Amino acid sequence: MLVKEEAKRKIKLGCAAAGALAAAVLIATCPIPGLSYQATAVLGILIMAIVWWITGVLPEFVTAVVMAVLFVVVAGISVGATFSTFASSTWWLLLSAFTLGVGMKTSGLMKRIALAIVSKFPRTFRCQVAAQLVTGTVLGPLIPSLAVKGAMLAPLAMNIGDELGYERQGKRATGLFAAMLVGIRTVAPTIVSASITGYALMATLPVDVQEQFNMASWFVAALPWLVVVLVLNYFLIMGIYGRGEKAGESSCGGTDEDASQPIPDGLGPLSAVEKRMLAIILVTVVLWATEPFHHVSAMAVGLAALVAMFVLKVIDVPAFKSGVNWTSLLFIGIALGLGSVFAEAGLNDWVMQTCGPAFQALAGNPYLLVLGIGVITVVLRFLIVSEVAYLNLLMAFLVPMAASVGVNPWVLGFSAYALVIAWFAKYQSPIYLAAFYAVDGKMAKHSELAKYCGVYLATCLVGLAVSVPYWQWMGLL
Repeated sequence: MLVKEEAKRKIKLGCAAAGALAAAVLIATCPIPGLSYQATAVLGILIMAIVWWITGVLPEFVTAVVMAVLFVVVAGISVGATFSTFASSTWWLLLSAFTLGVGMKTSGLMKRIALAIVSKFPRTFRCQVAAQLVTGTVLGPLIPSLAVKGAMLAPLAMNIGDELGYERQGKRATGLFAAMLVGIRTVAPTIVSASITGYALMATLPVDVQEQFNMASWFVAALPWLVVVLVLNYFLIMGIYGRGEKAGESSCGGTDEDASQPIPDGLGPLSAVEKRMLAIILVTVVLWATEPFHHVSAMAVGLAALVAMFVLKVIDVPAFKSGVNWTSLLFIGIALGLGSVFAEAGLNDWVMQTCGPAFQALAGNPYLLVLGIGVITVVLRFLIVSEVAYLNLLMAFLVPMAASVGVNPWVLGFSAYALVIAWFAKYQSPIYLAAFYAVDGKMAKHSELAKYCGVYLATCLVGLAVSVPYWQWMGLL
């Protein structure tokens, strides 16, 4: 045992040295044409951090802190840009969402809801996958923050898995997590109100196109993509994670005695604490859903809910200290700040200028155009971390091109939006970070979820291909 531990320690030290050496060589030689020293240094430091994250040289949040310090000291990035997320509404919104999760758990309301969902759907894996997809899709338009929905629904999914006896980080639990994530995210590109990214994309479109695509017409144009992606993911999750179900579990109407028996909750009537927590969560969700009407920011609503939980004695200070995953919030804050770091270093503009000719080359064929934009988006999102920043940069280039080739710019924006989500690396996706760390990474391994990311993005590409004839019929292509 001691020999194995010593070998692991040496491997980690070797990986740490290799990552640092790669960064030093890149920074010292600056071999990338068109990049400043600052931009090259940022890339080198990020490469080192990724190597350390993959190999577990240090805890994730410690590596993130090291990366942030090097951005400031070595690359000359401003402190404000490096730690910008901590001054943004996003981080505080996530703090309130994580705290809501603590209140849901400590009050017992989370367990009750999990049991209620399980009891409404048969206890088969396929039916619970369907429940996660339906829940995410239905709730999608109500809350404009994907990260908040991920932080709230991931603990619920884990509780459901626990109630069904699924081993944490096992195949079934991983499948439920994937279904939860797919359900929340897939509806976002089809309904503007489901994500702030949708509003940002709408703002990049010309005024006449914005008038053409109201909430209803946007959804109608995106509907084939939504149906294809949800259906494909349901069957793929079943095929990858649902093998081995009993014969009686073959459908949601299965007759297997164990699967068809309702799960007794054994919880009795709602307790006083549960009632107070239920009132807080209902008011919070309603206010989040109606933000366009009252204009109170989601962050303010979330923090008000946090205060209400203390005032109404749903949680106390010890529960707040121990229940909120502070190391995860620290990691998320630094990771999401990469968007501001890249912008200050000029990496975003360099990426778009470098890839401009590739976009122009795709314009002659509608299938190549929409699929090419999707594929390029997946690649560039490793470098342009912010979804909103990426779409803003992309549309600044594509809107004029769309006019020259007779394509409605909505199609180009949607093609990018459909593939802008990726979680191969954790830092790429706020929704993934929020969901993954809302359950402390205990429900599913990142390595397994990263594999499914490739599967999910492939279904998004299929959805785009299926939508091309539909868009041609609508006169958009």
